[in-house]
Amino acid sequence: MSLLHLRKKGYICVTDCERRIIINALKKLRDEQIRVNKNYDFIETIIAKSAKADTLKGTRKSYEER
Repeated sequence: MSLLHLRKKGYICVTDCERRIIINALKKLRDEQIRVNKNYDFIETIIAKSAKADTLKGTRKSYEER
């Protein structure tokens, strides 16, 4: 049995603002990988998946207490 069969999908719920922050951070990481001549294909895959992800409107709960 390969490791691929052992993986589980994970989901996170983020706002549009948080999504932009994540994508910008991944772009900076990709640019750094390009600068040092390392493989960056996997980062582009994650960026594409993040950009296409469905949004869950009205289901986000805040865990911050004030």
